[in-house]
Parts: sequence; structure tokens; C-alpha cells
Amino acid sequence: MGKLNRLHLLTGWLVFAIAAIVYLLSAERTGSLWDCGEFVLGAYKMQVVHPPGAPLFLVIGRVFAWVGDLVSTDPAMIAYAVNLSSALCTAFSAAFVAWMTIRLSKISLIGRNEEAELEAGQNVAVAGSGLVAGLATAFCSSVSFSAAEVEVYAMSLFFTFLTAWAMIRWYAKPDVPSADRWLLFALFSAGLSIGVHLLSILTIPAMAIFYYYKKNPEKNSFLGLAVSVIAGVVIIVFIQSFVIVGIPTIWQFFEIPMVNSFGLPVHSGTIPTALLLGAAMFLGLRYAHRNNSAAIQQLFVGFGLLVIAFSTVGVVVIRAEAKTPVNMNNPDNVTSLLPYLNREQYGERSLIYGQTFNATVVATESTDRYGLVDGKYKEGVTTKITPEYSKKDMMLFSRMYDNTQGRVSLYKQWLGLDPNKAIPNGRPTQGDNIGFLVRYQIGWMYWRYFMWNFAGRQNGEQGYYDWDDSSGNWISGIKPLDEMRLGNLDELPEEAKNNPARNTYFLLPFIFGLIGLFWHAGRRKNEFIGLLGLFVITGIGIIIYTNQPPNEPRERDYVLVGSFFVFCMWMGMAVPAIYELLRTKMNQKGFAMAGVASAVVLIAPLLMGFQNWDDHSRAQHSGSRDYASNFLSSVDPNSIIFTYGD
Repeated sequence: MGKLNRLHLLTGWLVFAIAAIVYLLSAERTGSLWDCGEFVLGAYKMQVVHPPGAPLFLVIGRVFAWVGDLVSTDPAMIAYAVNLSSALCTAFSAAFVAWMTIRLSKISLIGRNEEAELEAGQNVAVAGSGLVAGLATAFCSSVSFSAAEVEVYAMSLFFTFLTAWAMIRWYAKPDVPSADRWLLFALFSAGLSIGVHLLSILTIPAMAIFYYYKKNPEKNSFLGLAVSVIAGVVIIVFIQSFVIVGIPTIWQFFEIPMVNSFGLPVHSGTIPTALLLGAAMFLGLRYAHRNNSAAIQQLFVGFGLLVIAFSTVGVVVIRAEAKTPVNMNNPDNVTSLLPYLNREQYGERSLIYGQTFNATVVATESTDRYGLVDGKYKEGVTTKITPEYSKKDMMLFSRMYDNTQGRVSLYKQWLGLDPNKAIPNGRPTQGDNIGFLVRYQIGWMYWRYFMWNFAGRQNGEQGYYDWDDSSGNWISGIKPLDEMRLGNLDELPEEAKNNPARNTYFLLPFIFGLIGLFWHAGRRKNEFIGLLGLFVITGIGIIIYTNQPPNEPRERDYVLVGSFFVFCMWMGMAVPAIYELLRTKMNQKGFAMAGVASAVVLIAPLLMGFQNWDDHSRAQHSGSRDYASNFLSSVDPNSIIFTYGD
């Protein structure tokens, strides 16, 4: 299982080539709406974008911007070049999905036995599984949307897939010490993603599941599985609390007295911080060496890799100190860097225990903070104010907590209540919270997006309510099924029927995904549970963690692609599933039958690609630039326009 054969290796590169060509042709030739313009500017001049900064994303984007500036004097080429970073990242992501699917399909057929060999037909079917999974990922609606613009989500997807690929590669190898370098590389990849987006670290609990099953191949203990998941969650908490926030906190601990009391320059606190971290790693490695403990050695090597990966955050401080024109929050010292990394400007959302939407603020807690003034750190320069609510207005797992922007009436509507009347009992019940979670957060903000990608999409309009049959719903193209939810489709105007964003896959991706899912679950329970963990954590897990209120300013499907790519892997596994059915039940095997199985399932990703092309290609889009030009042309010469963020 160490190396893929030539056919399997070439399959991944074929997926990359197809995806790259499609994305290069469909990428927007100028800047896009939302954060994209900010990121183009940030990459081109290495400026400081909104929290938490995405420093590695900007460094890589700067290379693409430099190439764009080099080949053309047209400023639009700079934006197009940075857009291409997303295109290539997504193409590589699709290739990684292909290779992961090939490895797991191979294990499903012959196990993790190094000596076992695939039959000729099985070899082709396994290659077909990778081709289907890779192309399905490339042509997923949510994935291809991010591939055409410069946003952090495409590069974040790349690091997520790179991490998962390294994890699967480690798992497929024999349990020898030399194989563990792939596990450490997976951790390093997840650490690098901190400089882009935190999505990749959500792969760590799944990594822990695969670790448990590799180290305990004959065990099937629910307790052991639960402990492994908890260990993965603990690692995520460690990364967020000690690495992302903890290291700057240690820096601040040394920084303030060194500058204020000893008169040393700003940033002097980085020296003892680096020495402390280096000493911890040195002592840990020496202890592991003296006690001949490979586990402790890996623990401290992994910690060192995380620290090295996190060091890209230094770009934020360096560029903020240069006072670039775009300098969000000015995080030019450690006291302003901490709230920047914590994303404090966006506020906090209830997770385990929080207030209801009609909660009364009974007090506020003020925390004075240090800030840099004239080369010295002074207390009280900034203040963090935290509201405190009445105990009767607090509850476990509060899903309905936001009383801003008219959301109280929206909560009531999602509960099926009159928005103009008081809620019964004066506050939401636990049942109300669960109802809102199921109907809105899971039903509307996850399941709808899932079906967009594997059944079809009604149109390109944003959907705000599940009782609105005209905007943002999923459809399949199977008329009786769609009319059960959306009414008489014969009454649609021609404009709606011919909408380019009306994409129908006739449930084929969904059906093939279910075939692969059940086949994988039946053949290899351990690997299936690992993938299932990744599927749930990067889907429903994100939904629960973000605790989204109605209405979001735009569709949020792009944050859930980690869940979607796992389903694409199962879609690919439908190829060996069908081939094995032909081989065992009908005694039909060989290259021809494997080709038939591959061709049948390949219909799904090809249908997705052709259906999505006309509305996902942005080759002719220039609306963002035109809007900006019109805006600037509407004001007098030398006027000042105040703007922020987007």
C-alpha cells in the first residue's frame, strides 16, 4: 500500500489537468464582490486584511500577483493572476481526493496486506473510483464557485485535502516508525492552514480515529473510539488556545515589562518567547531520547512543526508596522494582535451555554487592556466590554440568541409563530432551540446546500426562507419529486425554466454516493467510521459550532465543502461497488466490466460539470469592477469616499 501504481498515479494527475483547464477558463478576469477585492489588494501590496489576517494566503497570493504584473500592464491581470491561485489550489485538491479514494478503495478490496495484489479488473475499477471522486469534487457547485475567485476558501480547501491525503497515506502504510513522517506532515499541513483558514484543523479528530484503528486493528471498542475523538478535539483546543492565542499571550507577558521597565525596543518580548519555546522542545526531545519514547518524540516534533507553521503570523505584524494603506485594526504590536487573532470585532456566539434572544443585560464587565502609545505600553488604552445576562434568560445549547437586525421576528417565523406576537412562555424552550436547529441550521443551512451539490439547484437567487418556493431551493429534475416541495412547475415562466443557474442532476450523484457509502460501510467498517467522522465534523459540526442566525448576508455553502468532498469519495467508491457486484453475482469481470462500471458512474460528475458550466464560469464577469467604476464616477473630483471591509 506504500506506492500507487502508474495507472492510479496518472488518474490523479488527469483529474488535476482537467480541473485546472476548466478553472483557468472559468476564473474571473478581474476582481469579484465581497472580500475578493480586499484580498487582491492585500496580496498585491502585502497589506493587512480583516481579522485574522490570512498571512500565508497573502504571501502565496503575492507571488501570483507579481506574475500577473510581470506579464501585462493591465491592472485587471493582477486580479486574474491571484484568482488563478484559487483555481490551481482547487485543481490540486481534486487530485488529492482522487488519490485518497483510490487508496481507500484498494484497502476495501484487498485490505491493508502489503503482499496482496488487485486483479486486473479491480485495478481499473479502483482507478475509476479516483477519477469519479476527483471530477465530482472539481465540479461540485460549492467547490467550483470558490475556484473562480480569490478567497481564502479555495486555498483552505487545498490544505484540508493535503492534510487528509497525508493522513490516509500514513494509514495505508505498514505500522513502522518511518511511516510516521506522513502523520507529522499532516499535522504540519494543518498548522500551515492557520495562516489561511482554520477549516483544516477540523480534520484532526478524523486523524485521531484513523490513528486508533491503525494502532488497534483488531479492536472495535466504542470507548477507545470515543477517547480518540476526544483526543482529536483536545488537540484542536490546544491549537486554538495555546498556539494561536497562547504564544502571543506569552509574548505579551514578556513584552510589556521589557519595554516599560527595561526600556527595550518594541517586540523585544519575542526573544524570550522564542527561547522558551525552543527550550521546551529541546527538553522534551531530550527526555524522549533518554527514555527511548517514540510517542513523546513525535509529540514534541509535532508541537515544533505547529509553532513553525504558526510563525507566518509574523507577516501581519511586520506589514501592519509598515502602515500599509489597507491596515485593518493596525495589529502592529502584540496588544493589538491578540484581539485581531481572536476576531473579537465579530462578537461571540452561544455554543454550549448562552442567552436567549429576549435576554436582559443586567450588568457589564469591563476589562482594561494595554495599548502601545509613544513607544510604551499603557493600560486602559482599549477596553473589552462583556455583557452579563439574567440567569433566567440563560440556557444550555442556546440556538436562538441574537436580538439584532430584526432577527427576533425571524426566529419566531422559523418556529412557525406569528412574528408580531410574544413568544409563548416568554422565552424559547429547549424544544424550540432543537426545532430551530433542525429546521433552519441543519435543514436550510446544511441539507439544502448538500442537495445543491448532489441533486441540483433551482436558481442563483439567495434563499432566505424554506417557505419561499421561488428562491434558492434544491431541485433534482425529477418532476414529481420536485413538485412535492415546490408546487406546479408547469406554471413557471420561461425565464425561470431557462435560468442558467437552474442545474439538475436527476439525483445521480446522490444515488451513486449512497451506493459507495453503504458498500464502504459493509466492506471496511474502520475506514468508513474515519470518513464518517470527517463528514460529520466538517458538515453538521461546523453548523453547530457557528450557530448561524437568520438571515445570513449571503449563502454560506462554501464553508461546508469538507463534508461534500467526503461524499464525493463515496460517490467514487460506487465504481468498485458496481464492479464487485458484476464480478461476484454475475461472474462478469475484467477490463471491460470495470470500464462499464466506471463509465456508468462517471455520468454523474460529467453531468455536474456540464450543468454547472454556464452559471459557474466567470470568464465574462466584470460586475464588481463596473460597479466600482460607476461609484467613483458619481462623485466630484478629489472627493473622499469612506468605506470599510468589503
